[in-house]
Parts: sequence; C-alpha cells; structure tokens
Amino acid sequence: MNVYSDDRHSAVKFMLDQIIDTPNLLYMGGDFNIRDAKWDPSVSFYPVASQALIDLADSLGLVRSLPELPVPTHYSDTDSHANSVIDLIFLGMSYAQSLALH
Repeated sequence: MNVYSDDRHSAVKFMLDQIIDTPNLLYMGGDFNIRDAKWDPSVSFYPVASQALIDLADSLGLVRSLPELPVPTHYSDTDSHANSVIDLIFLGMSYAQSLALH
C-alpha cells in the first residue's frame, strides 16, 4: 500500500480508525510527513504522530525497513527548512526477516 499523509497526519489517523477493514499487507510505504528521532538523525523529538504510525504498522504486522544509507528522503526547496526523513517503508515481518538473512 502506498500512503501519502498530509501535515495533519490524516492518512495515518484514517487508517487507524479503519484498521479492522484493512487487508493483510506485505508492504506499506510512502510520504508520512512525520519527522522523528527514531528515523531522522537531524531531529531530537518524538511526536505523538510517530507513535500512531508505529502502532498502525504493528497492528498490520509490519516493521519499519531500515535504510542501507542514512540519508534524507525529502530535500527542501526552502533554505530555512532542513532536509528530512519523512518517506518510510514498512514490510511484513516474515518478509523483513528473510531480507535480514541474505
């Protein structure tokens, strides 16, 4: 499933509300617009929205895929805004485990 969530985190909130109707997923990725120290080394905070995203992924049996290179996924056009990590990938646990073995 590809996800775009606005700066109010509407998609994450909607998906949490509809979790019972969400099919089994092997993949969820996209632009979640959530900066968090767990995946973005340039920030030092842990917003409530990131815990909602982690809870959503956990409810769907997904785990966050770790990048091979820790680089920003969003490059700002505005000099006063920092580059950031807001694009994330979550994989089914069995698939993520099989990748870790290779």
